[in-house]
Amino acid sequence: MATVRHGWHPGEVAVQQKLGYADAVRQAWSIVETAMREQHRVFHTGNLPFIPMTTVDDSGRPWASLVAGPGGEIGFVGSPDANLLTVTAQLWDGDPLLDTVRAWLDAKGRQTAPHERFLTAGLGIEFPTRRRNKFAGAIRGVTRRTDVEYELALEVTEALGNCPKYINTRTLVPHRDAHPAVVYRQPLMDPGARLPDELVRFITSADTVFVGTVYRATAAAAAWHPSHAGINARSGLPGFIRVSPTDGRSVVVPEYSGNRLMSSLGNIEASRLAALTIVSFTAGDVLYLSGDAEVLVGPGARDVMPRQGCVVCVKTTGYVFVRDALPVRQKPGTAVGRSPYSPRVKYLYNEPEAGGSGTWAEGRRVRLVGAVPWARDIATFRFRVEGGARGLQIRPGQAVVLDFMDFIGPPGYAHMANQAPGSINDDRVRTWTVSSAHTDDVAAWLELTMREVKGGIVTGALFRLLPELAAAGPGVGFVPLQVPVVADVVGVTGDFCLAPPGTKMLFVAGGIGVTPFLAMLKALTQRGEGDVVLALATREPDVMLGLLNESLTAAQTGLTACRVKVHLDLFISQGRGGTQPRPAGYTVTVHRCRIPFEYWTAVEAQDRQVFICGPDDFANAAEHGLAAAGVASSKIAREGFY
Repeated sequence: MATVRHGWHPGEVAVQQKLGYADAVRQAWSIVETAMREQHRVFHTGNLPFIPMTTVDDSGRPWASLVAGPGGEIGFVGSPDANLLTVTAQLWDGDPLLDTVRAWLDAKGRQTAPHERFLTAGLGIEFPTRRRNKFAGAIRGVTRRTDVEYELALEVTEALGNCPKYINTRTLVPHRDAHPAVVYRQPLMDPGARLPDELVRFITSADTVFVGTVYRATAAAAAWHPSHAGINARSGLPGFIRVSPTDGRSVVVPEYSGNRLMSSLGNIEASRLAALTIVSFTAGDVLYLSGDAEVLVGPGARDVMPRQGCVVCVKTTGYVFVRDALPVRQKPGTAVGRSPYSPRVKYLYNEPEAGGSGTWAEGRRVRLVGAVPWARDIATFRFRVEGGARGLQIRPGQAVVLDFMDFIGPPGYAHMANQAPGSINDDRVRTWTVSSAHTDDVAAWLELTMREVKGGIVTGALFRLLPELAAAGPGVGFVPLQVPVVADVVGVTGDFCLAPPGTKMLFVAGGIGVTPFLAMLKALTQRGEGDVVLALATREPDVMLGLLNESLTAAQTGLTACRVKVHLDLFISQGRGGTQPRPAGYTVTVHRCRIPFEYWTAVEAQDRQVFICGPDDFANAAEHGLAAAGVASSKIAREGFY
């Protein structure tokens, strides 16, 4: 039977065409080699503590196994020649490869099994370095050594180096004390059955999944596109894999920008099957899934996962969960190195997290109508809410999530971008704290006070709209802008909100982290009562005073006539300023230093509800000082600034 491909098979071509890659990769199939290079042979035999491998069950479904040697030691793989790998495998009950080797050892079964039954593919990943190589072929021999150890001979007919960019790095060590125990075994799920909640949580907390696939050639096409198995890994931030709450068994894996070959997705497109295997690298628990699969592109994908151009949906038809199985673990005390290329987690359309605080945001858009400059790189942008009679419900301190894809357009394709890895999968979605106050049921407009991010795609595009306005500098006030900037409202989010009436509060802000407090102060003056101390640390005191003056001037009469008490402790450790006039009604003390440790006791923070917004180091120091001053953690709310 032919084992050499002569081009992309129909499934691969179909996906490449759907994604617009067909012309770019038309001849790239030739990089799939028919034998392993010497460096790949060395890599598999001398660098890897385990290898994910695809195997196929009696009904033709792919499963992704995890193959390790005795005790999880490196060196369980040999390579007598460029087309052969020998594996000393320590298998455990529940791993699909165990059923495959037993079928091989059953001579009668081997003689009657279809060729695809013993196809396999392996993925070598060196997690500390992100090196990755794939191979595909078939099992050509099995020898039983003990009840749990088997010698496998694997014929390799395809080999390919792979892109490392989404792999999360880990330091792995042998774990010789594994005790595998099958907790769930449902090889064939009943119609309407759901995955156990424990397994759903296991899936949605993972940052890595191994994807097993298979391509079955027709008799007429086998000479040109031979049957083969495939395996690959998908990685991201924890939670990037989602499970549909509607049926409790459909697992959705987003497809990120890669090498554009689409081998795994092409196999899925052709077979409509896929395997997903997830492992806990700390506990050794392994979840094996197999199911009916579909590749969704464009509108179909976005109907499942908003703002995601391509997803793989696997409707689970069988699963096995084995606890304490993998004899390899993450070294205690070591951290996971997150790939800088991984985009933020996206949620499914039918998950509540996808719509911020509610589905009311669906169909809403905002249009830019003007801006107020405060500095060269700081401005307040005002937007009008469109898309229906109702506005947005925004509590003081919350943030709005906006999608600027229509305004900016999608990123151009780039395989790697080490200087700006986040640009590869940039969805043009950004989150900003709303700096205007909206205490009514709805907001027909909103203001976003932001700093231009160096190299920022979205903030850069917005600030480029007002070069003359920015040059005019502070004091010009609000200037209308006639520009076609419209953004979709993804949702409103955040629990960092103004405390109930009668609560004494301490606001702690680091630089532009003052933004949520601008909305809260405006809301307090509208409410007509409040007692606030604002501790603001900044290198731009006059800019910050300008922002605060704007927030309080509009209600200056209210500040003097009603029961609103505001005191600002302004901490300036670098630079000059802090003398800008401010409206009557609030007091200011300027401190030429960082916030000292004893400040938290002097300000009687233990008697106030504390809100902190600023960079992590700043917020960590503030929390440490507050704890030393006797402030209970339950009285501290913290927000990273947007």
